[in-house]
Amino acid sequence: MPAKIPASVVTAAEKIASDPRIAALLEEQRTDAAAKARWHQFLELVRIPSPSREEHLKAAEIHRRAVAEWGFTPAEVMTRADGHIPGSDTNIVDGLPVYNACVVIKGSYSSRPDAQHYKGQYAKVLVEGHIDVVNPETLPKSGDPSIRIKLQPYAEPVVATPEELAAIPVELSFDARGRVIENDNYALASKVFANAKDAETGGGVRIYVPGYLDMMASTSNAFVLAAAMKKHNIRPVYDIWICGTAGEEGKGNLAGMKQLYGFDQKAGTGSNPLNFVANFGLEGGGVVNFLGSYRFEMKFKAPSPRADGPSAPAAMAAAIAMIADVKTPSELRPGAPRTTYTVGRASCEPPPAANAGAPSCSLEVDMRSPRKETLDEIRSTIEPMFQAGVTAENARHGRKDGSDEAIKLELLWYGLRPAFIAASVDNVAVHAGLQSGIQLGVVNSPVVGTGSGSLNDNVPANTGIPTYQFTLASSAGGAGGHAFWEWGTRGSPATEVARMHRVLTAALIVSGFHAADGSVVQPAVGPMGIRTREVVR
Repeated sequence: MPAKIPASVVTAAEKIASDPRIAALLEEQRTDAAAKARWHQFLELVRIPSPSREEHLKAAEIHRRAVAEWGFTPAEVMTRADGHIPGSDTNIVDGLPVYNACVVIKGSYSSRPDAQHYKGQYAKVLVEGHIDVVNPETLPKSGDPSIRIKLQPYAEPVVATPEELAAIPVELSFDARGRVIENDNYALASKVFANAKDAETGGGVRIYVPGYLDMMASTSNAFVLAAAMKKHNIRPVYDIWICGTAGEEGKGNLAGMKQLYGFDQKAGTGSNPLNFVANFGLEGGGVVNFLGSYRFEMKFKAPSPRADGPSAPAAMAAAIAMIADVKTPSELRPGAPRTTYTVGRASCEPPPAANAGAPSCSLEVDMRSPRKETLDEIRSTIEPMFQAGVTAENARHGRKDGSDEAIKLELLWYGLRPAFIAASVDNVAVHAGLQSGIQLGVVNSPVVGTGSGSLNDNVPANTGIPTYQFTLASSAGGAGGHAFWEWGTRGSPATEVARMHRVLTAALIVSGFHAADGSVVQPAVGPMGIRTREVVR
């Protein structure tokens, strides 16, 4: 779909992209010293384990570095160790704190006598990438939690088991402060390649560590950019928040974004309590449509350990059999949005003794569609089947639902990624995202694809916030995202800098910019963010 980019955005992109302060920032980032510093920061952050909803170790290190090393004052760190963001009305998600890590580049807007605000919150632009990973699923209970970063020549096959990965003898070393040690293994990992073929023929290695591709390389560079903006006195008009967000992966339930945008999953609305006017994600893609999902984890609980009574595995199997026969809206009606579901992980507790039944079994089911209407339709069909499986198993043993000797059903967890289909691609984030690429020669035309993503950006898009995605990473090769064997190979530092230039240009188009010549590029959007629910305080 083509976008109609306003002339004012074109002019702003030209002005910002060529500003002397921006040029000085980029010139410094192009140096070997800056490239090395970015690489070190990534390696040192990515080795800190950050399971979804247990991101506090990584968030704490980002908070520490923000003040001790990146030039921010404590007042410019907008998140706290306890997971609280002052000003948000959603600081607990799924009963847990949210470990986002955010800093702010302060703008000038709030000092204007005519400045508008939403309940005390002035306009903000968000640039964010997530800090959580799929693996490990939980933090270790004791000992050093740090992940060992393994190195493997391309000539060897990708590991097939965690044991094979652990057995690789070559790994990066870190000192007691968590700083990477520059030895022979470091030199091997630090080689730069244009692509995987060059890496394979040129002595490159696979660098095994969760989060290499998804997505600490991009998120770490966002904080590099934030520190560089501070150092080079890049002054926006609206505030710019740079965040490492929590809860994007696994059962994270987009907790980080739900906190930032005040998203209430029971109501399905976002209050945008911090008054963001645009959202720039760093997961790549540039999509404007977002695939929604409903996820259920249900527990089938047996009444007693006796093996001859109603069975938790049998009740779960009965539910699975019923769900397997369901036809989706896209199967039932030509032209309906593509809707899918997956009967995912099923597991049972082991029996406590011989001749005893499993005490309980858990079942995960995931339903996906780009539209809320069809998501609701498939949910209304599937959700009753959890209880139907229980009822069938109880009836098989002559037991009445709800009685002491019957199987019972419990909802363990419910996940929601809100769906969104763009009615138009003409919003300020898309305009800035496309024009920044056109200005810098990496986008040929103002066209947005019609595909759908499933990202952090589901939340702001559904709330009505203009949204676009970039990346700040550069990898020569990689594979295994979400797998224990996730790996990457170092790509071109020059590509990272070029991507910083684009993200910085786009963010400043929206936020406005105090140029080096004393002129002001005015914000490309008004100061009141969109919301689907009002904050109640």
